[in-house]
Amino acid sequence: MKTLILTAILCVGSFSYANQADQESTSSTMEFTREEAETAPRGLLPFIGLGGGYTGYDEDGSAEGTPATLKLLGSWYLQAPVVFDLGYGVNNQQFSQAGDNEDTAMTGGALEFAARYRWDSTRWQAGVVGNQFYEQGQDLGADQGDAHFVGLQALKEFNLSPSWLARLGARAMAMTNTVDNNVYMYLIDLQIGWNPSAYRTSVRTTENPVETEETIVEEVVEPARPVADVEPAAALGAVGLTALVEDESNIEFPTAQAKVSPEDQEKLASIATVLEENKDLYDRVEVHGYADSTGSEQFNQQLSEQRAEQVRSILQQNGLDDVDVAAVGKGTADSTGMQDSDRRAELIFIGVKDEAKLREALSTIE
Repeated sequence: MKTLILTAILCVGSFSYANQADQESTSSTMEFTREEAETAPRGLLPFIGLGGGYTGYDEDGSAEGTPATLKLLGSWYLQAPVVFDLGYGVNNQQFSQAGDNEDTAMTGGALEFAARYRWDSTRWQAGVVGNQFYEQGQDLGADQGDAHFVGLQALKEFNLSPSWLARLGARAMAMTNTVDNNVYMYLIDLQIGWNPSAYRTSVRTTENPVETEETIVEEVVEPARPVADVEPAAALGAVGLTALVEDESNIEFPTAQAKVSPEDQEKLASIATVLEENKDLYDRVEVHGYADSTGSEQFNQQLSEQRAEQVRSILQQNGLDDVDVAAVGKGTADSTGMQDSDRRAELIFIGVKDEAKLREALSTIE
């Protein structure tokens, strides 16, 4: 079982590297290059975890000491703000109060599982963590050969480089299969990982294609009699809600989420009611969804579409139909330069026929 877990984690790193290497293949006409760009981690990432701290007991201090761990972890970053870790390594315990006939140290295998919630805006992670220390239960006072620990863990994530990550934090765990005394373990955690999605592949053509021109001759037919020039009709206006109503704001979202807050849901319900009552003032509404630049291009595009669709759905639930409102994902286009403002959805009114009356109607919304 231990061998299978360790093999699976090693495969994660190998697959991530191979996946990037495939993108570097070249041909006679194109040159591929890779550049690092700091991006939010997504998918499976390999980590090396180091830990050290203190093991203590309520009453019996004969096995009190200092643990140290080394593990290889597979860390799975979901699209939702959740991270799962699974890893295997070794744990060494140095006993500070061992008797004459007792072991002064022990070393054995260690299996780890963790599930944490992450806050992308601050890059903190917090959740539960569990360890199974193989064949170390006797020295730690467990009721069987293995010792089981469960507790809480908090980590702060930061970048060492665009593609290398570090997580620094701490954990507090208690043994779940102790015999008589409560056993506690406190560790400082340092984890170093590699983010393969931080690489961007660019393509440069090394040969210029042969350009050809086709000349199309069109026969100009003179009209039989003079025809008056037709002046094009003035294009119907398109204006955003925030430009139309001075104190109004866009719909903003939490990091990596498309859920509309209860306050914005109430505001959208009021907007839908006003728009339903004043359909003669515009042709349709477009909801433009946006994302900040922390994720990959594909993830940001999908997230912006989800945000636009969420707002569209709320407007439809409160009176507007499919013809009246459309959802458009804009990805990271039209960035404001501030990530909080980039995580937004905008309402754009297409074909505005009387801007003043529409402004007056929307200004009644509280």
